Amino acid sequence: MRRFLFGVLVLACLCHGETPERVLTLDQSVQPGLQNSQALLSARDDVRIAQQRIVESRSLFFPTLAFNLNASRYRSDDYVALPDDFGSTVLSKANEPDNFYASRLSLRQTIYNGGRNHANLQLAEAALAQARIREETVRGEVTVNTVRAFYDVLLAQKRWALVGAARRSLQSPSARVRPGDDFGRGMLEALLSRLRREEAERRRESEIASLAFLGALGLELYTPVELSGTLDTIPVTESLPKLLARAQETRLEIRGTEYQREIDRLAVNLSESHRDPVVVFGAAYELNNAVFPLDRAFWNATLNVNLPIFDGFASRARIRQTRLIASQNRIIRATVEDQINREVRDIYGQVQFWETEMKSRKDDLDRLLSLVKSVDATRSVLDRAPLQSELLSVEEAYWESVHGHRVARAQLEKAVGLPLVP
Repeated sequence: MRRFLFGVLVLACLCHGETPERVLTLDQSVQPGLQNSQALLSARDDVRIAQQRIVESRSLFFPTLAFNLNASRYRSDDYVALPDDFGSTVLSKANEPDNFYASRLSLRQTIYNGGRNHANLQLAEAALAQARIREETVRGEVTVNTVRAFYDVLLAQKRWALVGAARRSLQSPSARVRPGDDFGRGMLEALLSRLRREEAERRRESEIASLAFLGALGLELYTPVELSGTLDTIPVTESLPKLLARAQETRLEIRGTEYQREIDRLAVNLSESHRDPVVVFGAAYELNNAVFPLDRAFWNATLNVNLPIFDGFASRARIRQTRLIASQNRIIRATVEDQINREVRDIYGQVQFWETEMKSRKDDLDRLLSLVKSVDATRSVLDRAPLQSELLSVEEAYWESVHGHRVARAQLEKAVGLPLVP
């Protein structure tokens, strides 16, 4: 809470003329937003993790080498084999406590295992592609949130400026009432009081929008910044069918379902490969003796073939599970396509709504401005005050429509997956 209040005070000082530390345009705002986003940083780490899994999967194609040193003290009435972790050393009989030393260099190479290594590598590559898609999805969300926060600040500042200008116009020397007109003076003071309250509220909204903007960029709340930009927008000229077709071609979620389908195919193949034989080649060279130097040598080269015959139908159940999961994901692809179509249609409807509203509200504003200018300057301030108040409401409504269209346009670009043609 102390940090939040301190940020509010600093922004309030900034509004009174403090030199900003940074001046940011919209493009300059998006860049730190992408650099400081915790969600995007986490998604990038997921990509790096997926890349290391590919390296791990490729290592399965190479032989494994191991060097083992063993020093044992034992007593046994029969031959004993140590566990695999201790080199599988075989100790001979010893009625009295004895020592045994051994050193071994071993090699193991898988020759054939039903394509499991290739399937694991392809699964890792598909997982990397999915991680990159998630990263791009998060990047789009961060961009839209930054654009919204940027234009939220501009709208809040515009509304604050409009209310301040209206209040100052009623406080000008030409806006005085006739001497002795207490009723007129009371009405004017009431209107000025309302505008003062509205100006304070607009100022507070501007401070909150500025704090939200700093939060979207990942900057400290006490960082003095100033925005360089205008509250404007560009109409969308592309048709809805064209946007829907582009979304189906470029949306990362659809590409993600394609990679998921490949993962499902590989998972089925991997499950089926457990029915195939496994061929492994191994070799070892060992020196051992009960005393040093180790002058007894042993070596072996072994080709091992393991053919699974019966596992209690476990492999059959695994194959059925993976096939059912693959069937589920095919249904999910159709669901994703429908969701994308609905999203594009919904946001396109918002864009069309705000475009219509911008034109209508601009016409309303122009007509009212013309009427305000045509009012006789000799009319009293009380006669002109209601018209000024309505002009303020119409101006705010127009700039809200500009803001709404600009944000909706950014959302439509994210929904389509590509920037729109101006």
